[in-house]
Amino acid sequence: MVRIQSGTAKPADAFAAVKYRDYWYWIDDRDFRSKGIFTFLMVIMTLTEKGEKVQEPVVTIQAN
Repeated sequence: MVRIQSGTAKPADAFAAVKYRDYWYWIDDRDFRSKGIFTFLMVIMTLTEKGEKVQEPVVTIQAN
């Protein structure tokens, strides 16, 4: 699956990053497998858009 990293400092080399409740979550730019899966999911979501307003899916991240 996709490897999501987390930390309190803003990541230096992130493919995609988001700050949520004082923590940063990101996909490392060197993680080609996760980048590929994430990009594939974004393409699939784009292809399924019909132009009408629908609720977007919620991405959940398992915290260990």
